Amino acid sequence: MDPIHQQFMSRQLAQLRVQLLLAKRSVCHAGWQRLRFTPTYDKLYYICNGEGWMQVGHKQLRPKPGELVLIPGGLEQSYSVTAGPPYTKYWCHFLSNVPLRRLFHLYGLPHAVWAGDSADLSSRFQELVEHRANPGPAGPLRIQSALLSIIAFFIERALRFQRAKYASVSPKELMETHHFIDLHLSGDLTIEELSRQAHFHPNYFIRMFKRHLGMTPMRYIQERRLEHAQQLLETPDLAITEIAGQSGFKDLSHFSAAFKKKYGASPSEYRNLLMNGHANLMPEAQSMLEPSCLFENNSG
Repeated sequence: MDPIHQQFMSRQLAQLRVQLLLAKRSVCHAGWQRLRFTPTYDKLYYICNGEGWMQVGHKQLRPKPGELVLIPGGLEQSYSVTAGPPYTKYWCHFLSNVPLRRLFHLYGLPHAVWAGDSADLSSRFQELVEHRANPGPAGPLRIQSALLSIIAFFIERALRFQRAKYASVSPKELMETHHFIDLHLSGDLTIEELSRQAHFHPNYFIRMFKRHLGMTPMRYIQERRLEHAQQLLETPDLAITEIAGQSGFKDLSHFSAAFKKKYGASPSEYRNLLMNGHANLMPEAQSMLEPSCLFENNSG
């Protein structure tokens, strides 16, 4: 990876915070199957034994024992058993403040990497299982440490096997545009200004941005503003109006509506959940989590 791309990915991952929803070691039963659903949470599987298949978008996977699988939220998925013995696997569902699907799209990362029979990886998953079931005072720290370690393991392995043409996908000017957006989220960002910064014609800039990021520049700015606001809500001294302004929202009602649409709770509700330690119980997370998690929970 060249220095420009490495710097961009490092900036994205430096902001990453995760929240564990569920973690188990399961033996999938013969009915382990769900077709064409789109969860908002991210998923990790570490396959220990057995067979099965998964589909992410248009890509079909048949992870084998020793493979680590990461499926970002927001992607249509399916999974099922095969004719062989069903999976024995560690798995977890989690929320992340940085949309991981953006990194997968931008860098062409695979959804499965080889981990082998890793005692360290098994230990990390076991930490997730144990500390979620029996949370102590330091439990949240242990969970963050273990989950981020697993994600780091996956990212490092995935980058080794990314598609060879990736380096030509995101030119330096586009990386610099991302950085410019992050530095000016509270200001009035326009297509004209961004395309001028990137030294491209506005029409070409929009097409290039959408091809590489999977969304228009203005949609990306909206997403980054909401992600920034989500982080600022962890600071109890900041008023909601201040957070809206610092995130680039001039209208408080628009900010509240956009935030609730994305995260399933208004900014004030989300902050209350954070303060009470129940952010993982947000309505949107619950509604998306229960069908597949309970199904998988019965498999082990």
